[in-house]
Amino acid sequence: MREVPSRIPQYKVSIWETVAIVLGAIATLGVGLTGLALKFLSNAATPQRAEAIASNIMSYSLPGASQGLLGVNLAGAKVALIASEGDEPDIQLLVARVPIEQESGRKQVDRILDSIALGADEEELKIKSVRVENKNLCGTSTSVVIREGQLKYPDSPEQATVIYRASVNLEDSRYVVNLLTNGQDLKTAAEKASTVFDSLQCKQ
Repeated sequence: MREVPSRIPQYKVSIWETVAIVLGAIATLGVGLTGLALKFLSNAATPQRAEAIASNIMSYSLPGASQGLLGVNLAGAKVALIASEGDEPDIQLLVARVPIEQESGRKQVDRILDSIALGADEEELKIKSVRVENKNLCGTSTSVVIREGQLKYPDSPEQATVIYRASVNLEDSRYVVNLLTNGQDLKTAAEKASTVFDSLQCKQ
């Protein structure tokens, strides 16, 4: 049986802040949350649940072992946060699939999900460059915002960091990907990001 990490890995948004964001996303779909919130909060951070939901949204491949940090499945909206193992994971992957039912709801969901950022707070994460590249996600060409910089966790050496953020619409669902990778140098972090991103395949 896999051991649960002794402490939650470090990333910019805490699990409960992410929960609040996801609740807001679900609310924009017009779903009544009365009676569901308690169940949601108690189950969202179960590692096995997180990995099961992530696998339902997309197939993915992380070098080495992975751990589930957050999994949400409410009213057709699914969000999962997966990371490489360890207290300070070098790979963090957030995937989401949200049904698109109307234009106004789509814009609200996009805004909330796109606001989810991985990594560390502004004092620990220093972005040095931002660019946009066209890449294939789930067989569809889409714009990927790529940020590169340096990440410094407390009591840890500084690391190079690459962040991918992308989304794609397939039929009646919107898929959102936020990916952060760390490495001793930028080349290593970039190779990790490219490898993980290229492994993603949407499931419908």
